[in-house]
Amino acid sequence: MKSVQVCLVSDQPIPNLTTVLQFSPAIVVLLYTADKTAQKNRLEKVIKARDIQTDSREILPYDMANVIVESDKISRDYKDCDILLNITGGTKIGTLGSFQSFYSAGKKILYVNTSGDEILQISPETCNIPIDVTIRIRDYLEVYGFTINEHVKDDRHIYQRREVTGVLARLAARKEWLVGKINSSFVKDVEKLAYPYEIKLPEETEIAKLLDKLASMGMGIKTGPHSFLVPDRDVASYLRGFWFEEYVYLAAKSLAGLEVLLNIKGKWDTNKDQPKNEFDVMLAKGNRLYYISCKTANGNRKDENDNEGVGREYLYELSSLGDRALGLFGRKFLASVRTIKDPYVRERAKLMNIDTVFGARILELKSILAAQLNIKDRS
Repeated sequence: MKSVQVCLVSDQPIPNLTTVLQFSPAIVVLLYTADKTAQKNRLEKVIKARDIQTDSREILPYDMANVIVESDKISRDYKDCDILLNITGGTKIGTLGSFQSFYSAGKKILYVNTSGDEILQISPETCNIPIDVTIRIRDYLEVYGFTINEHVKDDRHIYQRREVTGVLARLAARKEWLVGKINSSFVKDVEKLAYPYEIKLPEETEIAKLLDKLASMGMGIKTGPHSFLVPDRDVASYLRGFWFEEYVYLAAKSLAGLEVLLNIKGKWDTNKDQPKNEFDVMLAKGNRLYYISCKTANGNRKDENDNEGVGREYLYELSSLGDRALGLFGRKFLASVRTIKDPYVRERAKLMNIDTVFGARILELKSILAAQLNIKDRS
């Protein structure tokens, strides 16, 4: 007997995608209102890519009779199939109307409790079903209207230079001001510099050790105790801050049960010009997506225009971008090499449900992620 899953389309597509992937129906019927056509189209695209047939049916958002009629019609059209209703999405009228129809017909009805990592079966009998599916990062973003164009696919170079990355992390934890000196040693945007390019750094023991390690790894030439010849843009970008994204990526990759992507670039699906965005590090576990924004700049520096600390801009940017890409069920994380001292930023991060790790605590990042996501360390 074919299985048919009925879903109510809303701004939050993840509960629908969760049950579709977990139960793998032959057909998915999407009940949607006219104002949710774009959301329906995105969800339908991802479902079809899994070779699952779809059947889209428009309902009126605030007409209970219409919803019941359309729901009854689905039961008739698929009378020889095993029908399941996911009532997690839609308008309240859509939920009530479809529930009444399918409950009266004795069909199975589910509700996705993402915060509890479970699917609740509420009819005809009740039971709790653990969520046992991982939504791929690409699919998660796609249903929210973001298409990935590129990300780091070959990470061999990241593992090859992870010793240097570790040296930089420990240097930052002990003397975070040195990170600023490394950043500012590149007087222009690394894209505009002529290579090889020589940088001059403070006379600190940690700097000398860092340059020795860089030279031993073939990442440039040490021209003096505290000066270094950077061979190309890749090494310059790494030293200017990308090392920290790699550090976060390596920490996440060492944990079991995650999909982890680095330096995701893509476009939003809009009716106007398609705006571009970039995500530093993303991890997927179960039906949740975790976005980590990585910063090496000084978050305590004041903005020239409004005298607000740059750290506040970090929060606004992360909250806006995260809400759009993650929906209600994702999690946002701000990781900063430099300790952000502004009490407003710290308190505001809590109110905005943004997890944070600052300064020396970056050395504990792996254990912090493991504890928050309840996963095991693979190392």
